Amino acid sequence: MTTIVKSVVGALLAVLGLVLTVIGAWFATQLGSSGTAQFTARPATTDPVILRPSVLNRVDSDVVVTATPAEGATVWMALANPSDAADVLGDARVVSATGVGVRDWVLQTRPVGSGEAPTLGLADLWRQQDSAQGPVTLTVKQEQAPEALVIATEGGPLETVTFTVTNKTWFVEAVVAVLAGLFLVVAGVALAWPTRRVAEQATTEEVTR
Repeated sequence: MTTIVKSVVGALLAVLGLVLTVIGAWFATQLGSSGTAQFTARPATTDPVILRPSVLNRVDSDVVVTATPAEGATVWMALANPSDAADVLGDARVVSATGVGVRDWVLQTRPVGSGEAPTLGLADLWRQQDSAQGPVTLTVKQEQAPEALVIATEGGPLETVTFTVTNKTWFVEAVVAVLAGLFLVVAGVALAWPTRRVAEQATTEEVTR
């Protein structure tokens, strides 16, 4: 391998290792040793909010969803078969969760539909439901997938929806990324350093001549 090729390969390895180390360290600090990822949406609306299987059942771990209404308002949250939830909502105007954003740890949403929402709590299709003047939390078990989760409020808007997933292997994977990144940095520097040393020696010999 020529001198210039060694320098280029060493630099690329070092840069790649540095990037991998930074990303791994960031995820490790954000997830913590428990491997907990938390994503939040702020709908600020009285329209129903729905989380479909594409969001709820995308991971193997249980998902904990917490809905918090404005002060004085009541929040209602329920789980149902996705087709049943779609039937009862019809073409009502709802806020649909579409995914998560890791950079800002947000639960991404978008409005869909245009009709008026029915009185959801009266339907007999809900597998599990709860309501309160304050935060309400439901745990989605993946063995019951697929499921849809619907949230509605009365007396005020829905302030936040928090989507929490815990998977300890994520923290381990982040730490492995840090270690792999550090190894690449060391390997890259080790590959490039002899080149610099040889070049310096050659320059010194030329000067002495």
